[in-house]
Amino acid sequence: MSDLTGKVAIVTACSRGIGFAIVKKFVEDGATVYMAVRDSDKDINLTNKLHAENDHYRRVVYNAIDFSSYKPMVDEVVKDAGRIDVLVNNFGTTDIVHDLTLTTGDPEKFFAIIKENIGSVYYGARYVVEQMMKQKTGGSIVNISSVAGTTPDVSRLAYTTSKAAIDSLTRNIAVQYARQQIRCNAVLPGMVDTDAIKKLSKDFTETFLNNVPLGRFVEPEDIADAVAFLASDESRNITGELIPVCGGFGLPTPIYSDVISGKIKQN
Repeated sequence: MSDLTGKVAIVTACSRGIGFAIVKKFVEDGATVYMAVRDSDKDINLTNKLHAENDHYRRVVYNAIDFSSYKPMVDEVVKDAGRIDVLVNNFGTTDIVHDLTLTTGDPEKFFAIIKENIGSVYYGARYVVEQMMKQKTGGSIVNISSVAGTTPDVSRLAYTTSKAAIDSLTRNIAVQYARQQIRCNAVLPGMVDTDAIKKLSKDFTETFLNNVPLGRFVEPEDIADAVAFLASDESRNITGELIPVCGGFGLPTPIYSDVISGKIKQN
């Protein structure tokens, strides 16, 4: 268990999946977490229910793709809690219909996805870093990127490009604010076992798993554990790192699955 006792954290886009697992882990480890969610009945009901059970769950309203909402979000947390120690930029989007290859994808969608994914990290980090510098107590920013940013794909050009840019942004923030003791790292999930996987074909998921050395999907809790470590003081000397949580996907030879299945003989 990472020790986040007394820390104030913001986690964006966190009403389900990876984000929700991060929120739960943070609260279990002692943090007060501001769940940055939309102004929707579903999200408000969820955060009200959680807060009633444990006041370490709190809500702050924002819109991930409305960049004008980021500063008011940060200001509201500071007004309520007095400081911010941790930011987790969890938002990410794509469009499986229009985010395709260079020649088959929609150019407008390409640039929209790029803007939304990079902007969500840029603006969240910008205003939180400004606050952390005022506090003079340092802090930790964790960006949720993807192994897609380091492994070229046969499609999803905008998504993969934006994640690669987020990796670079992570390292630049780490270097630019290290002297202020503000750390910035990224966690790179592989294929995570969420509702989205159920929409994929069985052939695809089986083939994918054959290329994962550990042979299993990543669970949201696996991501949450890594993020909690990076948010805690236990990782105080770790910054600018891109940490894959993907079961080893991308490490072996491209013929890995054929070799271990016996389709290809090595001798």
